[in-house]
Amino acid sequence: MATRVEIVAYDPSWPQRYSEIAQELRRVLGALVIAVDHIGSTAVPGMPAKAVIDIDVTVRGLSDIAAASALLVSAGYQARGNRYDDDVWAFMLHGSDPKQRVYLCPPDNETHRRRLVFRDHLRGHADTASAYAALKANLAEAYRHDGDRYTTEKTRFVNAIVEREDRMTGDQSAMSQTSITCEIRYRLKPGGLAEFEAYAQTWMTLIERHGGTHHGYFVPREKPAGVGASFPGVGEDGAGDIAVALFTFPDEAAYLRYRSDVAADPDGIAANARYADDPPFVSYERVFLRPLARNR
Repeated sequence: MATRVEIVAYDPSWPQRYSEIAQELRRVLGALVIAVDHIGSTAVPGMPAKAVIDIDVTVRGLSDIAAASALLVSAGYQARGNRYDDDVWAFMLHGSDPKQRVYLCPPDNETHRRRLVFRDHLRGHADTASAYAALKANLAEAYRHDGDRYTTEKTRFVNAIVEREDRMTGDQSAMSQTSITCEIRYRLKPGGLAEFEAYAQTWMTLIERHGGTHHGYFVPREKPAGVGASFPGVGEDGAGDIAVALFTFPDEAAYLRYRSDVAADPDGIAANARYADDPPFVSYERVFLRPLARNR
């Protein structure tokens, strides 16, 4: 049955409400619980959301789902089942304010992992959070009486963010053998920062269009007051006219393919033509890097 979609402004009381609910869930479920996590939009500071606190509860194993389900039902939750055949069981508590939606899952559940990845990305990336809030507002208007369609239409955005995060935080050991990261350090023209930022936006788009992951351009800012050198006599502050770009391709073949493809891309051709004779920097140097695998 279709459900009404109602998005409300972020409520600063939601984190505290989550903490209270999490404490009660731990009391109800006892030793069955491994972890309790606040998920969904109410878990992202400033994010408009449905007035529902979404919580993932990880239990000790798949065999504990039945016992945990019985305890939740006894506590007043309505069982909603395992709708997507992903070993995640949903429960709703309508009588609380705000409403509570609790999900039970076993350890190492993929749905739960993806939810945490998306939540953490939104918490750390204000630009993505703003884009997601705008998308939700548009979808809520378009599908005001169809909650299922509203949720489905968000899926592409969510999947794109999770997949990007997975590419960036994949197996470091494998990456160290295959990936190629490029650092480009620019010396900017005096007064040319605005033009350089326009140049940077173009190349961030082109690199990601052709298979790379762009970690961003970093442009000059003032040094924080009172910060000295960590190694006096060895290190010193550099000039304030340096900008840095950092991007990664999964392997050398992908990087070489990008070099070939971008030369034939109309936007790449236009960018090269625009900046060929008058680039927004005096000089640059390029370094190829690989990630250092962390010892576990």
